[in-house]
Amino acid sequence: MSTSLQPARASSTRDKIIAAATALFAARGFKGTTTRRIAVLARVNEALIYRHFPSKEALYAAIIEKKIAKLAPLLDRLRCAAETGERPQVVLREIARQMFASVDEDPQFLRLFYFSGLEGHSLSRMFFEAYSETFYRNLSGYILSRIREGVFRPIDPNLAARAFAGIVLHHLVVQTIFPEAGRFADREQAIDTFVDIFVQGILRHPDGDRTESGPARLPFAE
Repeated sequence: MSTSLQPARASSTRDKIIAAATALFAARGFKGTTTRRIAVLARVNEALIYRHFPSKEALYAAIIEKKIAKLAPLLDRLRCAAETGERPQVVLREIARQMFASVDEDPQFLRLFYFSGLEGHSLSRMFFEAYSETFYRNLSGYILSRIREGVFRPIDPNLAARAFAGIVLHHLVVQTIFPEAGRFADREQAIDTFVDIFVQGILRHPDGDRTESGPARLPFAE
């Protein structure tokens, strides 16, 4: 996963501007990136940027909106899985693979997201609420459906969703942001291990789940 300033290949002028801006925002942050630098990297006239985007903020927002639009297939997959009763190992492996593929496709965006968060930029909050929270909400909904069916133990589905995403995301962050870290070549082995650790931790055991004071309850699901 490259961390260079080379923008991703793009066909239209608008896409070239977005690709160049993504690379620069990821490397320099919002404050450290100028439209002049974006124009140079995109190989367009600076005035052309303002023809497509009225401000640097609008360009930044366009990058986030483009990423949010790619979330739809993942959400559809979770909704479908909740209705069909597929084995959770199958569903979660597919979710993890899509998370890996998303970073493969656009590794610079992960850097941009963390950079903007550290800068305290307001648009990073927009992305978190529109993208991350939407993903967590749908994943927790899937987990809750399995809890109600007796497949998973009665635990907080919101925390469980963050736990699963956190396992995968931490691995992706280390691999993307810290190039000096050892590369884990076997992706499928990593995904299988992450899913197995998570699922084995929340599956309901045959003898049921009880606390010292009696059966576990689901206050969050009532």
